[in-house]
Amino acid sequence: MREGYGYRSLNENLAPLRRYLLAQLGRPWDQVFSEICAGIDQLDSVHQHIHDFIEVDVKVREGRLINVANRGGYLGRGRGLSQELYVDPRTGLICLNRHYRSSGRDAEEHRLSEAAEIAARRHSVDERTLLLRVEGIWYRVELGVLPKERIVASVIDSTRRRRMFAEPRYDVVLRRAVSRSVQADLRQCKQLYGSMDFYAQNKRQLSSREIKEHQLR
Repeated sequence: MREGYGYRSLNENLAPLRRYLLAQLGRPWDQVFSEICAGIDQLDSVHQHIHDFIEVDVKVREGRLINVANRGGYLGRGRGLSQELYVDPRTGLICLNRHYRSSGRDAEEHRLSEAAEIAARRHSVDERTLLLRVEGIWYRVELGVLPKERIVASVIDSTRRRRMFAEPRYDVVLRRAVSRSVQADLRQCKQLYGSMDFYAQNKRQLSSREIKEHQLR
């Protein structure tokens, strides 16, 4: 630990701390923590970052290991283990959390899942044409561009006011008017059409032949 960090700021590189803790698998946590305290002078900072890698406040409830710490304002009756390592409350030894999932892995799996979900309901024909599945039915959807926001002036109680306004357009998929001025509309357009710039201008239900031709399900 002293070689990995010296007396530099811990914020420079946390990798040595993680490597050190992983190398202590099977050892008593109290002994390891004493060694950390003896090897580094920035105890408060070390203590803060230790919890990025190891759960130390662990209890067994109903046969399940849970973290009962109240860090970061967390209030609750306990939650599952989320760190790579944990201290077994029955033995006091450092153990590997075999159910650990890194944030990077979770993000990648979420991205792949989202991409698969989108592919199952949306296919691009060209920049302004989609094949879109809505409530189990496939449509050919022609997209229009939402008007951009502009500044409009008005007089209210003798006071001249300025605000941003965008003309709405009727969306045939959502079956209501949408506008760039409404964030909820932009989020739905992004989800449905892949861009906040577009709305559904026209739609036509695909025939069985077209569905087969495009290999849609």
